[in-house]
Amino acid sequence: MDISVIIPTKNNFEAFSNTFNAVLNQSFKPNEIIIVDSSTSEKIKNFVENTSTNIPIKFFREKNKYPGEARNIGGFKSNNEWIAFLDSKTIPIKNWLKEYSEEIKKNNYDIIFGTTKYVYKSSIQKRIRAATFGNIEHITTPGTIIKRFSFLNNNTFIENVRNAEDLEWRQRLINKKYSIKFPDKAYLIYENLPNNYFELLKRYFIYSFHTAQVNVENKLKFFYLFFLSFFLLLIVPRWNQSIPKWNNNQSLFIDNYFKIFLLIALSFFIIFILVQNFDFFRKKPLNFFLKFSIIFCTIIFIYNWNFLIAEWLEKSIYYFPHITKIYLTFLFITSFFLRGIYYPIKRKIKILYIFPFNWLFIGIYGLSIDLIKAPGYIIGALIPKHLRKGFNNLYPKIIFFTKYSHYSPSYRTRFLAYKSYLENNYFSVDTRELFDEKFYINRVFKNKINFFLLIYFYLRRIYFLFFLKKPFVAIIHIEVLPFLPLLGEIILRLRKIPFIIDIDDAVYYRFENTNKFISKLYIDKFRKMIKVSDALFAGNKFHINFFENYSSNIKYFPTVIDCKNNDLYLNYKKYDRFTVVWIGTPSTSIYLKKLITVLNKLNILHNIDIRIIGANINNISNLNCISLVWDEKTELLELTKCHIGIMPLYNTKWELGKCGFKILQYMSLKLPVIASPVGVNKEIIQNNYNGLLASSPDDWYNKILYLKQNPKIMEKFSENGYTTVKNKFNLSNYYKKYIQTIDEIYLSRYQ
Repeated sequence: MDISVIIPTKNNFEAFSNTFNAVLNQSFKPNEIIIVDSSTSEKIKNFVENTSTNIPIKFFREKNKYPGEARNIGGFKSNNEWIAFLDSKTIPIKNWLKEYSEEIKKNNYDIIFGTTKYVYKSSIQKRIRAATFGNIEHITTPGTIIKRFSFLNNNTFIENVRNAEDLEWRQRLINKKYSIKFPDKAYLIYENLPNNYFELLKRYFIYSFHTAQVNVENKLKFFYLFFLSFFLLLIVPRWNQSIPKWNNNQSLFIDNYFKIFLLIALSFFIIFILVQNFDFFRKKPLNFFLKFSIIFCTIIFIYNWNFLIAEWLEKSIYYFPHITKIYLTFLFITSFFLRGIYYPIKRKIKILYIFPFNWLFIGIYGLSIDLIKAPGYIIGALIPKHLRKGFNNLYPKIIFFTKYSHYSPSYRTRFLAYKSYLENNYFSVDTRELFDEKFYINRVFKNKINFFLLIYFYLRRIYFLFFLKKPFVAIIHIEVLPFLPLLGEIILRLRKIPFIIDIDDAVYYRFENTNKFISKLYIDKFRKMIKVSDALFAGNKFHINFFENYSSNIKYFPTVIDCKNNDLYLNYKKYDRFTVVWIGTPSTSIYLKKLITVLNKLNILHNIDIRIIGANINNISNLNCISLVWDEKTELLELTKCHIGIMPLYNTKWELGKCGFKILQYMSLKLPVIASPVGVNKEIIQNNYNGLLASSPDDWYNKILYLKQNPKIMEKFSENGYTTVKNKFNLSNYYKKYIQTIDEIYLSRYQ
């Protein structure tokens, strides 16, 4: 049985890697894996390309594809008889494909739907699960296997919606009377439930918005539409009684003719929404109006009980004071108990967990979901389908103004690292590099500058500053326009655009040793820049101390490591010969000059290989080494095979601003580290605990040799260094604070 597994994905690397590895570890191997990636970075692509497997992998990079369209692309690109769908966040159990293929052979099914169980990682997620999915398996599109011929025969997914295309697809297949198996146990696990109350509301609002124009959940949508209609039809006839208090001199007083016009217009408006969004209304309008009328008349009857039955006589035995309030309160309490107790028990949540207090939280979560869906369905029904993708632009927008793109370590660690987290929290993220990749390569690797291009890039950035559409928050790497006066920041301030300065280098000391006058002007520029900014993201404490008198909103964000990503490279075999590695850029390779004699001596006398990644060849021309060009796809693989990582530095003010990225990279891959005792190096490395600090050439020589001769010490430094990064410099420890800070700045300025 030949199967193609299709995985659409966007940005969520951690979840994707778990799903991808679960597919590789299936007891029954698929014939191919097709990945349709809409990510904004190369992370998933690089991970897939560096994965060793005998299973053929097809990787397609597609920009901004909704899940349905991505699955369709995968289906058309597949070459096998059967197609199996997954999402990047749904992890299949080991025997998923094996048991499905056996069922198909045994019972000749056309389709087997997926079944997913939702699991929690925190107490909040446990309550959210109780209020939503419960402890039962759910029929899902992820995990589904279907014949490729059947899929391509008018059974592809709706492409222009973000959600609910999978529900519509399954219902369409069921209506076509295929031979379908509904498994009675869970074959997939979903671990990405919302982490807090507001994320829960955001997710369900967006879900209901995109579901509004898909022909699914019609009973639920009818329920919301009914209560909107009821409210509007009720308030218009009683407008004068409720708002202007029957005073026809009030500007809000509406005469009867206009009320009749409003009621007619409102009725046509409701019918228009019904025709546009509900297939069952078009097919069975009389049946629909019968149901609508019965419910509507029942509520009107209760609302007017005292007038119709008791004739407003308070002494009548049939008179109920505040009957409307009582009725609404009854509905609210009933809904709360249904959400907090009945549905969780029905979904197999343990009674001991629900009582004595958790039912209150579960009820609040459930009722909040019901309330937040209403505006989502209504707005989604009103906005035309061709404008739906434009609605995504209403998310809070962030623009990274960086100097370079992914070739720059700062870009990858201080901006790109947070991008997927921001997008997963419903931020729209854009990046505007000052220089393109070709300019960077010529400038950094070849020391060439095209001045015409240089002027063009500066003018282009100035143009962006003037004309990029608000609202957005700008996050600037160090400065908007390097070497120029405070121009870019002033433009942002005049346009009332909030901006954050992110600093991980002491660039303000750029002219310290060349021209004192220019140096003073440059330092003054940075002080003024920080003063007019909305926040400073400082990469180490040196920057915090330098600017503490110029900003009241300084946040410490060290350069971080995505440990979950680097953990994938921990078990590779080391090189046979003992290897010392250095990684960096052509500009930082100047620090190797002080160690050339030491490293050559170690190479000749003690058979120690020296690997240099990303250096300027001119700086290491006399070094006996293996020199490699830096490659984002292979850097972690090259590093993890080595034995020791080194980071030499000079001791000047410039170096005090560095954030120790090399050290953190080495430690995250469990390489023992030796570094110069300068700046942040002394904060990261505790000498003789998680690494060594070396000052003089003899010190470097002896300590490298010491580690080679003491494997147990190396193992100790490896584990302690890894723990240091995991506890103090792990991306997962900082992204929530990062998002919260940006969110606060956005809300304070725009809302």
